[in-house]
Amino acid sequence: MIPRAEFNADLWADPRLVYTVAAAAVATLLFTIWLFRRRRRGGRQAGLICLVLSIVLHAALIFLVPMLPSISGGSSTADAETDQEAGIDAIEFSTFDPDAVAADASADDSESMIAPLPVSDLAELLTQPEPTQHESADEEPSDAPELATDTAPSSLAEITPAHTMARLDTIFSDELDDAFAEPPAPDKAAVTRPVHVGDVAANTPAPRAKVPGDIENDFANRVGAAKNEALLRTGGDANTEAAVDAALRFLAEAQRADGAWDPRSTGAGIERKPLGMTRGGAGANAETALTGLSLLAITGAGHTHQKGAYADNAYRGLVYLIQNQKPDGSLAGRASVYESTYCHGMAALAMCETAAITHDPSAIASATRAIQYTRSMQHQSTGGWRYTAGDPGDLSQLGWQAMVLDAGQRAGVAVDPRNFAGVERFLRSVRAGSTGGLAAYRAGEAASRTMTAEAMATRLLIGQQIPAAEIDEAERSLLGQLPGVGQDNYYYWYYTTMALHQLQDPAWDRWNAALKDRLLATQRSDGSWPSDSVWGGYGGSVYTTAMATLCLEVYYRHSLRSDEQRIARPSDDFSNR
Repeated sequence: MIPRAEFNADLWADPRLVYTVAAAAVATLLFTIWLFRRRRRGGRQAGLICLVLSIVLHAALIFLVPMLPSISGGSSTADAETDQEAGIDAIEFSTFDPDAVAADASADDSESMIAPLPVSDLAELLTQPEPTQHESADEEPSDAPELATDTAPSSLAEITPAHTMARLDTIFSDELDDAFAEPPAPDKAAVTRPVHVGDVAANTPAPRAKVPGDIENDFANRVGAAKNEALLRTGGDANTEAAVDAALRFLAEAQRADGAWDPRSTGAGIERKPLGMTRGGAGANAETALTGLSLLAITGAGHTHQKGAYADNAYRGLVYLIQNQKPDGSLAGRASVYESTYCHGMAALAMCETAAITHDPSAIASATRAIQYTRSMQHQSTGGWRYTAGDPGDLSQLGWQAMVLDAGQRAGVAVDPRNFAGVERFLRSVRAGSTGGLAAYRAGEAASRTMTAEAMATRLLIGQQIPAAEIDEAERSLLGQLPGVGQDNYYYWYYTTMALHQLQDPAWDRWNAALKDRLLATQRSDGSWPSDSVWGGYGGSVYTTAMATLCLEVYYRHSLRSDEQRIARPSDDFSNR
C-alpha cells in the first residue's frame, strides 16, 4: 500500500494533472474574453465568474509547475549533490603508480593521456621516503597505471611568472604550504656583477641528486658542496656562475603565463638560410623545444619543480609539456616537420632528467611515454632518427634522442638494449677521417666540426670508449675553430663543450678559456645572448640564452666519466663494434 504522503506527492507531480489544469486555465481565459466581447449584458456576470476561475487555475499552475520532474529525469537535491561530487572527482589530479617505471615503454597504451604533475601529492613526495619493497609487500599487485585524460584546471592558464609559490598553493592545494618556499625577488643590479667564489653554488641543504638502481649518478654534481667542487675543479669560476644566474633570471621573466616559452615573441622562426638551406621558417611553432631547453638550463643549475629559486618556473614548464604530450608520447607540440624531432628530443630530455632527479611519478610517466615515442621513431636498420618515422636518420637528430634514452634509463625507464645498439650502429656509419675521429651529418657525406663534436659528446656520455687516436683527431679539428672565431654557433659550442669537458685535457683548457671569454663578453645586460648566431634565427633569444647557459653549466651538469670509461686501451679493437 502506498503511503498517503507519498501518494499525494506523486499526484501533484503528475504531468497529466498539470497539463489538464493548464488547458483548463487557458480555455477558461479564452471563454472569459468571448463573454466580455458580447454586447448582451447577460454574459458579463458569467464572464466575471469565468475570470475568477481562470485566475484560480493559473495560481494552481504556479504551485504545480515547480513540482514537475526535470527533463533529465531527476529533480532531487541528493541527485544534484551526487553530480557535483562526480565533477570534483573528474578534475582531481591523478597520481601515478611509481611501479610504472619498470613497465616496458613499448607497451601498447596509446589511448590514455598523461595528467599534469600531481600537485596535491608533491608535499608528500618531498617529506616521505620512497616505500621499499618490504613496505609495499602487502599491497595488491597492479598492472601499468591507466593514465588519466584530465588536464590542469583552467586556473593554471591564469598564472603569470609574477605569481609566487604561495599563489600556487592557494590555487591547487593547502598541502603545499610547507613544501615550497617563496623564491627571493631577483636582484636586477646583480645581472653583470661578479660574485665571490665563496658564494658560488652555496652549500644548500638540498640532497645530492638521486638515480634509481645501480646506474651511475650522472646528475650528482648540480647541488651543494659537490657543485662547488666540480665547478672550481673543472674550469668554472665566480664569473661563469654570475652569468648563469643572470641568464636564469632572463629565462624566468620570458616564461609565458601557461608555462611555455614563446617562439614568436622572442625572435624565433626567422628564416636566414643557414648553411645555404631554407627550412620553412622552422622554430615558429617550437614551444616545446624552447620550453625543454629552458627547463634543462634551470635543472642544470640544480633547481627542480620541488625546490630551488626557480621551482615555480620549472613546475609550470613541466605541466605545459605534460598537458601537450600526445597520446603516442610525442612532445613535439605544434612543430613543423623540420623542427618536430628536435622539439620532441629537447622536451623529452628535460622530462627524463627531471624524472631521474626527482622521482616524481608524473614526470616518470611522461618520460616513459616520451621514450616510447623516441623508440618508435628510430630507424630499424640504420639506428638513426630524422624528420619522420622511416627516415634513415642524421647525426644532428641522433644526439638528442640518444641522450633521451640515456637519461630515461637513469630514471628507471626500461630501454631495449637494441635501441642503444642502433645508436652505436649509426655512429659507426658516419665516422670519417683517417682514424674515424671525425663525423659527418649522414653516411657518405663530408665531415664537419659540429657533427664531430656531437658524435664525440654522444659517445662519451652514453658510455662508449673512444680510442686515443680518434680523440686526438677530433680535438685537432675542434680546436681549429674556437669560440670567437667566425659567426657564433651555440649548437657547435654546446656539443664541443660537453665532449671536451669529459676529457679534461689540454684541449679542454684551450677551449674553455676561449668559451668563457666569448660568452662573458657577449652576454647582454638583461642576462640573454643575442640571436645573430648560426641557428639563432630559428630559435631566437630563448634558444641562444638556454644553449649558452648549458655551456656554462657544463662544469657540474654531468658527472665525469673515468678514464677507463672514456678512453680505450690501444689493444681494444673497435672495428667490429
